[in-house]
Order: sequence, then structure tokens, then C-alpha cells
Amino acid sequence: MERPDIGVGAGHISCTPAPADQLFEIAVLDPSGEDGQGGWHTIGWGVDRRHADSIAESFVTRPLRPYQAARIRHNGHLVGEHRRPDQPLG
Repeated sequence: MERPDIGVGAGHISCTPAPADQLFEIAVLDPSGEDGQGGWHTIGWGVDRRHADSIAESFVTRPLRPYQAARIRHNGHLVGEHRRPDQPLG
């Protein structure tokens, strides 16, 4: 595919990924660590805040083995957190 930002092939969609500083990191709290404490693990990236929120929420509300929590970071800053409905945010 051609990159629309270089003026070639108007209407084509770029297959080049967004620069890392435009992505939203999604990490989940996995309680199944060997020490019983678990830890945060990056599971993916959202292309914008809405996309990242949707992914994060789906991982804490899924019916099979939901994660305890999911965090969203942008440029290293925490911008959102989702928790299982039965887990308080505090």
C-alpha cells in the first residue's frame, strides 16, 4: 500500500505503523506469577485512546480468565486504568 502522506495514490491506507510516541501501551495485571504476587505485562498497543480503552476493558471483562486490571500509558504516563467489575479501583 502507498502512504497517503506522501501524496501518492490518494485514498490508500498506510500500512506503516504509527510512530511509537503516538501509540498507547496496554498492560495487564496477571495474578498468576510464581510468587503468587503476579505482575504487569504489556499485551499490546492502541492506535488512539479510545482503541486502547476498548482493548483494556475487554481484557478485564472477558468471561474466561479475566485479568484483575489493565493500565493504559502514553509516552510513559499513566492515562487510564480498568479493573474487573468486582475489584475496587482504590
